[in-house]
Amino acid sequence: MIVSKIQKRPKSNKTVVAAPQASAATLPQVFASQDQIRERAFEIYKKRGSKPGNDMQDWLRAERQILTH
Repeated sequence: MIVSKIQKRPKSNKTVVAAPQASAATLPQVFASQDQIRERAFEIYKKRGSKPGNDMQDWLRAERQILTH
Protein backbone atom coordinates (compact mmCIF):
# COMPACT_ATOMS: atom_id res chain seq x y z
CA MET A 1 0.00 0.00 0.00
CA ILE A 2 1.33 3.47 -0.95
CA VAL A 3 0.77 6.31 1.45
CA SER A 4 1.36 9.88 0.43
CA LYS A 5 1.72 12.95 2.55
CA ILE A 6 0.02 16.17 1.61
CA GLN A 7 2.08 19.15 2.57
CA LYS A 8 0.46 22.51 2.99
CA ARG A 9 2.26 25.39 1.39
CA PRO A 10 2.50 28.62 3.35
CA LYS A 11 0.15 31.28 2.09
CA SER A 12 1.76 34.03 0.07
CA ASN A 13 1.32 37.67 1.03
CA LYS A 14 1.56 38.73 -2.59
CA THR A 15 -1.39 40.51 -4.14
CA VAL A 16 -2.40 39.44 -7.63
CA VAL A 17 -3.57 42.26 -9.87
CA ALA A 18 -5.38 41.53 -13.10
CA ALA A 19 -4.14 43.24 -16.24
CA PRO A 20 -6.53 45.75 -17.75
CA GLN A 21 -8.54 44.33 -20.61
CA ALA A 22 -8.70 46.09 -23.95
CA SER A 23 -12.12 47.42 -24.78
CA ALA A 24 -13.62 47.19 -28.23
CA ALA A 25 -12.91 50.91 -28.66
CA THR A 26 -9.14 50.44 -28.29
CA LEU A 27 -8.78 47.40 -30.56
CA PRO A 28 -9.35 49.20 -33.88
CA GLN A 29 -6.62 51.69 -32.93
CA VAL A 30 -4.15 48.86 -32.36
CA PHE A 31 -4.96 47.27 -35.71
CA ALA A 32 -4.90 50.61 -37.48
CA SER A 33 -1.41 51.23 -36.12
CA GLN A 34 -0.22 47.84 -37.37
CA ASP A 35 -1.70 48.56 -40.78
CA GLN A 36 -0.01 51.96 -40.84
CA ILE A 37 3.31 50.42 -39.80
CA ARG A 38 2.97 47.72 -42.47
CA GLU A 39 2.29 50.31 -45.17
CA ARG A 40 5.17 52.52 -44.01
CA ALA A 41 7.56 49.54 -43.87
CA PHE A 42 6.62 48.70 -47.45
CA GLU A 43 7.31 52.31 -48.51
CA ILE A 44 10.73 52.11 -46.84
CA TYR A 45 11.37 48.80 -48.61
CA LYS A 46 10.50 50.34 -51.99
CA LYS A 47 12.70 53.39 -51.31
CA ARG A 48 15.59 51.02 -50.58
CA GLY A 49 15.21 49.60 -54.08
CA SER A 50 13.05 46.61 -53.09
CA LYS A 51 16.08 44.61 -52.01
CA PRO A 52 15.25 41.75 -49.62
CA GLY A 53 16.99 41.04 -46.34
CA ASN A 54 16.16 44.05 -44.17
CA ASP A 55 12.51 43.42 -43.39
CA MET A 56 12.96 43.62 -39.62
CA GLN A 57 14.90 46.88 -39.85
CA ASP A 58 12.25 48.31 -42.20
CA TRP A 59 9.49 47.30 -39.78
CA LEU A 60 11.25 48.76 -36.74
CA ARG A 61 12.02 52.00 -38.56
CA ALA A 62 8.39 52.30 -39.69
CA GLU A 63 7.18 51.50 -36.18
CA ARG A 64 9.34 54.23 -34.68
CA GLN A 65 8.13 56.73 -37.27
CA ILE A 66 4.44 55.90 -36.82
CA LEU A 67 4.42 55.64 -33.03
CA THR A 68 6.45 58.80 -32.38
CA HIS A 69 4.29 61.06 -34.57
